[in-house]
Amino acid sequence: MLGAGALAGAVLLAACSSGSSPDAGHSRSPAVAPLRESASRRGLRFGAAVTSDLLAKDSQYRHTLATEYNAVTPENAMKWDAIHPARDRYDFGPADAIVNFARAHHMAVRGHNLVWYREVPSWVTDHHWTRRELEQILHDHIRTVVRHYRGKVAQWDVVNEAVDKDGKLRDSIWSKVIGPTYIELAFRWAHEEDPSAKLYYNDYDIESPGPKASAVTKLVRGLRARGVPIDGVGIQGHEVASHPPSPHQFESALRTYAAMGLDVAVTEADVALSLPANEHERQVQAAIYDHMLRACLAVSRCRTFVTWGLTDRSSWVPAANPGTGDALPFDRDYHPKPALGALRTVLARARH
Repeated sequence: MLGAGALAGAVLLAACSSGSSPDAGHSRSPAVAPLRESASRRGLRFGAAVTSDLLAKDSQYRHTLATEYNAVTPENAMKWDAIHPARDRYDFGPADAIVNFARAHHMAVRGHNLVWYREVPSWVTDHHWTRRELEQILHDHIRTVVRHYRGKVAQWDVVNEAVDKDGKLRDSIWSKVIGPTYIELAFRWAHEEDPSAKLYYNDYDIESPGPKASAVTKLVRGLRARGVPIDGVGIQGHEVASHPPSPHQFESALRTYAAMGLDVAVTEADVALSLPANEHERQVQAAIYDHMLRACLAVSRCRTFVTWGLTDRSSWVPAANPGTGDALPFDRDYHPKPALGALRTVLARARH
């Protein structure tokens, strides 16, 4: 939890460094470097999850994304039900639009995701497959998607959220039919199609000690011991201002995976507030973003930090947790929030 001194310091930091006044629109003071400039100088991929709809329709969204970020993650467009809606049909259009935008603006791309227990289309889940049949379907999917983006996607979330809160392998069609080996197979197949891409296991609630964090550590260590081509672990960083994470524990979690010889990333950072949010809560939010980014920069193998969206106009939080929201660095009108000021200040003050 944040101590009173830490919170007060973060409040002062955010108040002094937000970079723009609330009525400044989406303009930026010339004296304040965009996040992407400061991040790039430090070799950090500072990204945001991107929705194809806003990218196509909202010029302010495109401007903010291109100005402030040097990396992107398709929020939904690469998930199985979106990109592979029928057994004999792939729909690469929305994801291609995001990748093409990124390449045009010199931004790295994180692919999200190849295997997940959710958002699997009914043509997969509503059929009784044999193990061999489902392995072939999974193999075909990974081969087709990774091959399509070979050389264009720098990192893949190969397996997403395979462990439940009790530290057990999550119940899914993959674990039921194929068994635990689906995880290893997914990494091997992805590596075959693009050996240059960095391959990640990605999960939430692994920044604090507990059964889930221990199980993920054991899972990843086992993959490494068997020579599975896993390059990194993503700690999502979905946080809640009313229950802030321990800065020490967050950094310690990053170091745990780095000590295994793996890259590590903060892949889906956001900080939910109770609505309607007040100024104090926005300052607490800024402090949590501050601590997460500082933790990443303190670990030499953490070179990716992604917020799960960029504007409160588009966020998964209100629908998933009614009564909460305002979780991102820009508000619904693209005004910078104290969280953005905190992120800018951390990057500006970080050592080269």
